[in-house]
Formats: sequence, C-alpha cells, structure tokens
Amino acid sequence: MESLNQKTLASVPGTVRVPGTRPAKAEILHIGAGAFHRAHQAVYTDDTDWGITVAAPRSREVIDALAAQDGLYTVATLGPGGAELRVVGSIVDTLHIATENERALDRIADEDTRVVTLTVTEKAYRDPEGIPGLLAAGLARRAKESGAPLTILCCDNLPDNGKTTREAVEPLLDDATRLWAEDNVAFPSTMVDRIVPASTRATYERAAEALGFADDAAVEAEPFTQWVIEDRFAGPRPPWDATFTDDVAGWERLKLRTLNGVHSTLAYLGALAGAETIGDALALPGARGFAERLIADQIAPSFTPPDGQSTVAYGQAVLERFANPGIRHRCLQVAMDGSQKLPQRLFGTIADLIAAGERVELAALPLAAWIRFCLGRADDGARLPLDDPLAAVLRERLAAAGGSPEALAGAILGVRQVVPEPVASNAELRQATAAWLTDLDRHGAALTLENL
Repeated sequence: MESLNQKTLASVPGTVRVPGTRPAKAEILHIGAGAFHRAHQAVYTDDTDWGITVAAPRSREVIDALAAQDGLYTVATLGPGGAELRVVGSIVDTLHIATENERALDRIADEDTRVVTLTVTEKAYRDPEGIPGLLAAGLARRAKESGAPLTILCCDNLPDNGKTTREAVEPLLDDATRLWAEDNVAFPSTMVDRIVPASTRATYERAAEALGFADDAAVEAEPFTQWVIEDRFAGPRPPWDATFTDDVAGWERLKLRTLNGVHSTLAYLGALAGAETIGDALALPGARGFAERLIADQIAPSFTPPDGQSTVAYGQAVLERFANPGIRHRCLQVAMDGSQKLPQRLFGTIADLIAAGERVELAALPLAAWIRFCLGRADDGARLPLDDPLAAVLRERLAAAGGSPEALAGAILGVRQVVPEPVASNAELRQATAAWLTDLDRHGAALTLENL
C-alpha cells in the first residue's frame, strides 16, 4: 500500500480532517518522538501556524517513519461513538540526536527556534550526560551565536517540572552562558493531560482503512485533552489553545495524584490479577469502589485543588475516562518506571497525609501492589517484567529481605532514591503495607479488591 505523504494527502477521503497550509519553518524543537507528543503538543501546534522539528534521543523508528511521510501522520480520537481521524501536519522536520548531535545543537542555537519542548520521561532529567547536557551545550552555542531568548518547556509528569528542568540544566552551564541565561532563558512549568496508549497493529490498520494509505506513525488517544502552562515565556509564545496561568502547581498536583496516582494503582493491581488493560483492571469486582475510596479518603485530603475544582469530581471523571472501551492502555505500559513515577504519584500524597495526621491505610495498597509487582510474578505465576532504571536495586533489596511481608515492606521503604522522609520511617504505613502484602499473597489482587 502506498504511504501517506504530502503528495498523497490530496487523495485522503473527506471523512478525515487534513491540515491546510503547512508551516514553512520550525519555531519549536521538540525532544522526544513518542506517541504522547504526537497526540498532544503536536496537535495543539497543528491548530497554529507554527512548525515543529521533532528530535528522537535514541530510537529512530518513529522519526524515520515521519520522515518518509513528510512529517504527516494520523491521530485517531477514540470515543464511545467510534474513531475520528485527523492528519496532523505540524511536524516539518525530524532529527536523530544520537547520530546528529551537532545538528541538534544547531537547532537549539538557531534564532528561528523560539521554544524547546520535552517529553523524555521522568528519568531523563537525572542523567547530566543525556538531555540536560544537550540543552546546556545548545544554550552555550546559542549564547555565543544568536543570543535570542529561548523558552524550554518540560511536558513530563513531574511536580514543578519547569524548576526541575532548570535545576538539571543550570549546573552544567559555564559562567558566561549562565549569566546570559538569567535574562534570556525561561523554564515555565506545565501540566499535560491526555490518555495515549502505545500504538498497536490495530492502530495502523485503522489508519490505513480510513486513509487508503499506510501510516507507520499513527497514534490513538482519548477525546479529553488539556494543557495548562505557566505564562512565563522568554520570547514569543506559540498561539496554542491552552490554559495559560500564573500558577500551575495546583493543576499539577490534581493530575499527578488523582489521574496518574490512580492510573499506577490500577496498573499494578491489574497486572497482578492478569488484567491486560487499565479498563480491564477497573472492571475487576471491587476495583472501582476502591479507586473511589482512594480518591475521596486519601488523595482529596492531601492537597488543595485549584480554585473551582473538586478533587472527588475530577476523580470520578478520570475513572470514566479509564473505562472508555476505545482506549486499551496496557497495565504493563503504565507500570514501567515505577521508581521514577511513584514519588510524584503516590509518596507525595502519603507524605502530606502523614503531615496532617491522617491515616494512610488505603494508600498503602498501591505501595504493596508495586512491591508485589517488583517481585516479578503475577498471581497466576506468569512473569512480570520490571522495566525500571532501579530494577537491579529493587530486586537486590527484595531478595535480601527474605519472604516476610514486614521485611519486604521495609526493604522498599528503605530505598531512599525513591521514598522520602517521613514516609520511609512511618510505622503505620509499614504495618499497613505488610498487611496488604499478606492479603495479596494469600488471596491475590482480584480477590483482595473484591473483599474490600
């Protein structure tokens, strides 16, 4: 089958939305070519006259597909009534950082680049030789060459992600670049929200059937989408249809603790129970009731939401989104990198509950489920992959702890790269986690949820 590209775009059926006049240049450099960017930031940009150069740090499979298709690809929005497809045309160039490092640095330095956006996952900001080092070297080149202001916009699920990005980059700058950056580089915080499962064969087949052309970069997503951005740009601001605000923190906590926290909870419990997707996990007897109690009794009391927002109402809407039958977000995909995700998604909630003198019994179940997941076996004995940068540390500590629930809970709570004080030393949390581990070992995740 012939591929989607600029030449074949004119033959795409009228039932599929296609871009109009495409941007002539890229004012945005986006680092991270994953499905989320293509279903979120690139779509917001497609509704403007700005263009994107999308850069892949390592794997080149996606950018090669995009390059072969002149940057065009489809997004299928999956709702109860079926799928709506649109072709996105905001990507005008591609770049492979691992083999084109100099070109990547040139793009950061180029005065035509006004914004650098990032979706590189939580763990990338901890590697000074990776993305932070690239940004630091690019800023040094920009300071010497164009000197034009630049905004660096993190779109990863991190609290105060603008500050996190700045703190990863600034120590790597030389004195001259640091002085220039004080007046010319901004790191706004942002909150992004849209459920975007990994593309599957069904994704590509749906796109080919609708287009009449092959699309090897197709993605799918839920109807809901949101982008909240701190209104602090060093230079021109793209005309995105986003929410610009002076304070992103409340929105970050609402999303990280409620949506992402419950997402991870269902992923670990579902994986243990043999559920393939988050929707399957939520459909387990007792799972929805537990999720609702977790939101109302543990997550909601842990923070103050933005003005006009109800954490419980937001949580109910989140569960409806998880139940969308069109979105098959795999438990194992959400379960990846737990050591990097849970500090924001779970341990922040627990820490604030402890500080307020609140009980943490229900919040201990997601922790126990993660520990069981790290042990590597589902309830039916199937192997569970531990795809995590601290996998060796976690496995070593669990192996050394022996088999008792109390020792297993203590082993993981003692991983200080992941678990902060006062969470690590809280006796109630340790006891509750051990009790849940006993239940999970004795009954399995499905029956534990049902018994709730």
